Amino acid sequence: MQQPHHVIVAGAGPVGLTAALIIARAGVRVTLLEKRDRLNEASKASTFHAPTLAVLDHLGVLPAMLAQGQDVTHIQYRSTEQGILGEIALAELKHDTDYPYRLHLEQSRITPLLLAQLRAHPHADVRFGTAFLDAAPDTGGVTVRVQDPKGVHTLRADYLLGTDGARSQVRESMGLPFDPTPYPGCVLRVLADESLERILPGLRPISYLVNGDASASFLRMPDCWRIILRVPPDVDQAHAQSRAWILERLRQLVPGLAELPNILGQDVYSASKFVAGTYRAGRIYLAGDAAHLSNTRGGMNMNCGLHDAYFMATALVEGLRQGDQAIVDAAADRRHRVAADSLLPRTDAMVTGQATWLDNVKGLLGDPAQRLAFLRRTAMLDMAPELARRIDPVSAAA
Repeated sequence: MQQPHHVIVAGAGPVGLTAALIIARAGVRVTLLEKRDRLNEASKASTFHAPTLAVLDHLGVLPAMLAQGQDVTHIQYRSTEQGILGEIALAELKHDTDYPYRLHLEQSRITPLLLAQLRAHPHADVRFGTAFLDAAPDTGGVTVRVQDPKGVHTLRADYLLGTDGARSQVRESMGLPFDPTPYPGCVLRVLADESLERILPGLRPISYLVNGDASASFLRMPDCWRIILRVPPDVDQAHAQSRAWILERLRQLVPGLAELPNILGQDVYSASKFVAGTYRAGRIYLAGDAAHLSNTRGGMNMNCGLHDAYFMATALVEGLRQGDQAIVDAAADRRHRVAADSLLPRTDAMVTGQATWLDNVKGLLGDPAQRLAFLRRTAMLDMAPELARRIDPVSAAA
């Protein structure tokens, strides 16, 4: 017999796949819509924090991620004048979480793992090449119009969850304005091979190097290094991607640098901040980039989106079981507060704190209590404290 309850999830990125899989595993019928004909393979977010690892472990994909990814156990700090200032071990979080580390892996590497699990589930209907058009909520549910190669159709469901990214059509159908505030300048991401380690011996998988206003982040990926450079507003984006500008910028940080490491590729992107005015309208809800955007420093926005997926999916299941929409509304309002009160202020502080960076780092390295508080914040444990430990499969689906 077909399950009477039905949830539609629009958008097959990591947030939508996570939400749909949690819903299906709880025994609720779910339809996942994706306008593309396949998963998005673009290079995007790549840092997974402890609460997110708990969700992915619960869904059974963490072992495969660990086999493919780069685990991060230390954060290293350097300055041009003083060299290696010190390191912080993420193992200091061992009493706070079952996941006292970070994982570096392209998000496009986890979406196939989630999709494989979802497609194997009897309660899941995955529809690629199916674009969300609009939705009309009422007291009993929501009617969704979609378009696929066969034409325009309507679907009926109890709830709709929009996880369709920054240009969300679901958010637009809710009548919510999209007015992101751009951060000044842009971000240059340079991919380099192991020759980077000859230039900067002893790099940790996360290393920060600062000289005055110039800074670089070095992230070890499974198959390369990512060098993250901030591009000032007065520098043309095309020029910023030239070898000459990259070398000039790195020489500010590594004086006397003779040549660049072997560059495998580079791209430039801008960053903006945004939080939707509300995450709900009737029986329509938002999660992930459809609901919030933040600066990329710290890798928090995608992680926050995956936390949205967990809390909204479990609330949808519980709301259906109890016949109480207030449960879902409360979860949406809570996730809105997390983004507005914690996510954006925290990522903003990372951008504006350059002037006091050196003093802050020395304070962290010399004060265990301050250091532990910092690790808890950067691991997002205070944003999702319930996810610090392994999630029991039974209680998560109850």
